[in-house]
Amino acid sequence: MHGSVKKDILNFASRWNYNLIVIGSSGAGSTKESFIGSVANHILHTSKIPVLVVK
Repeated sequence: MHGSVKKDILNFASRWNYNLIVIGSSGAGSTKESFIGSVANHILHTSKIPVLVVK
């Protein structure tokens, strides 16, 4: 696969009829504890498939 990771994950999950997308967050530092990474955030807000974000 090539291109935008955000779009590729959504297209892949949709193409194969996945029921759930599981993605990790990237908030590593103490000031970023409540934030998730940009890819996880994009997928969480645009996916029509349920998303589980793991920290």
